[in-house]
Amino acid sequence: MKKTPEEIAADLADIARRRRQRPQKDLSPDAISQGQVHSLLARLQRLRADGNLPHYDYDTLKKRYEQQANEEVRQAQIEARRQRTERLLAQADMNPDWIFDNMDQGDPVLAHHIETAHHFINAFDHWEQKGGTAILIYGSFGTGKSTLAGAIAHELIQRHQKSVIFQQWASVVDRLFFGVIEDQDSRNQYRRALEEVDLLILDEVAANRSKLAESQSSFLGHLLRRRRNLSKSVIIITNHDPQALHRAVGDFCFEAIKAFHPVDLALNGPSRRPDIGDYRS
Repeated sequence: MKKTPEEIAADLADIARRRRQRPQKDLSPDAISQGQVHSLLARLQRLRADGNLPHYDYDTLKKRYEQQANEEVRQAQIEARRQRTERLLAQADMNPDWIFDNMDQGDPVLAHHIETAHHFINAFDHWEQKGGTAILIYGSFGTGKSTLAGAIAHELIQRHQKSVIFQQWASVVDRLFFGVIEDQDSRNQYRRALEEVDLLILDEVAANRSKLAESQSSFLGHLLRRRRNLSKSVIIITNHDPQALHRAVGDFCFEAIKAFHPVDLALNGPSRRPDIGDYRS
């Protein structure tokens, strides 16, 4: 039976009235968020009840995060040490083959000097507290003087993170006396580096010379005194024995060497470098 327009209008009015009386849901953001949280918690509880979700208490989570943080710190420290080692090796400017593993441990002369070198390395921090010390390595060309000093330097850099400068004396002279470093500020900076680096190795001091120029021996004497005052150690490599070195550098410089109470290591005998063809030196 069809309704009249009046009856249809009355039905629509009744529906609207009932809708207005029905309580409205809270659609505020807080209510929605709270509902989502309850839903998520309920889901987590169902997963845990089904055995699909591990149970973590606060102490377990804290321990796990601490372990992760400690591992990240350890890896960062390892990387920082690696980068510093690379910088120190670049600064030292040494032959990478100058390491103890490349030296003949069975050579009785070298074996004794290698043992002395390790004592020097292990006590390096002690020498820094006692005013520094020195090693005088002398002997003929090719007997392993530079290799021994370089091996000491590599160990100090890689194991103890010490700064090293390994320079031939002729290179020092060229930079400071013959204009290789032209800028005065750069020369001053280089001079300070020679004075303040943890270990200074001067190779071929007075090589093939019976007497250093007065300006060079004076500079070397002042440099050694400055390092002694700063408690910085030094290794001097030369082909002169102590008596000949004294004559070559003069009293002022030799007294500066003696102030370190140096250990002298003599490397004598034939050259340890490879022969050239059938020629034997």
